[in-house]
Amino acid sequence: VDHRLEGAPDSDRDDVVTEELNRLVSAQVALNHAAKTGVEVTDGEVEARLRELHGEDWQDEDPRYRDAVRREMIVDRVALLELAPRTKLPESALQAYFDEHKAEYAQPERVRVRQIVIEDRSKADALQAQLAQGADFAALARANSIAPEAPDGGELPPFARGELPEAFDRAFELEPGQVSAVIESPYGFHVFLLESVIPAREPSFEEMRGKIEAELGQRHLEELRGEWLRSLRKNAEIQTNESFLETLR
Repeated sequence: VDHRLEGAPDSDRDDVVTEELNRLVSAQVALNHAAKTGVEVTDGEVEARLRELHGEDWQDEDPRYRDAVRREMIVDRVALLELAPRTKLPESALQAYFDEHKAEYAQPERVRVRQIVIEDRSKADALQAQLAQGADFAALARANSIAPEAPDGGELPPFARGELPEAFDRAFELEPGQVSAVIESPYGFHVFLLESVIPAREPSFEEMRGKIEAELGQRHLEELRGEWLRSLRKNAEIQTNESFLETLR
């Protein structure tokens, strides 16, 4: 039972029932159409989808859920097969979208950094002194850091200003190869090593074309899907079970 029905006024309950009925009817009409066109989804494909959604260790306890996933996959597949040829956009539309959103695709300056994080200030100072004398940063990180990337020698994924907590922006003050002073944060006491700087850049249209085409194609597919479902419903014979509707209300 839809949780929105609990304690709702009669008018709202009717709206929820109507919305849910329309969704169920549209899905069933699409499934009927898929059956006529021979579209199917195998058990293996359902299993792969479930593991994608829930992880490799997921255990299926409810066959009704598995059937619901299969039905959804069938509707998605028949919609894609029939509508995909209509989602292709002209090159001019892709270029215009890129020009309008060019600033969003720009990549800011980023840095590659290693860090050591210590709970105790005096220990952090001692490690920083060792580093100033030329000690191996990665080895000290593996042996002493409490941060999760310690096994990787303290190496962090590249990041831009503002992407991580404020203390990490101090890395942008360093020169490549330079070790920072001890920096305090809510996570402990940090020592950074700036390995390299990745300059800011603006990707070209050619680099972004595939991503833009996929993004706009998916949007257009969703728009066409609504029209497609309405067309299927218009051409379908739909009978309403009034007694069943009363049980929903």
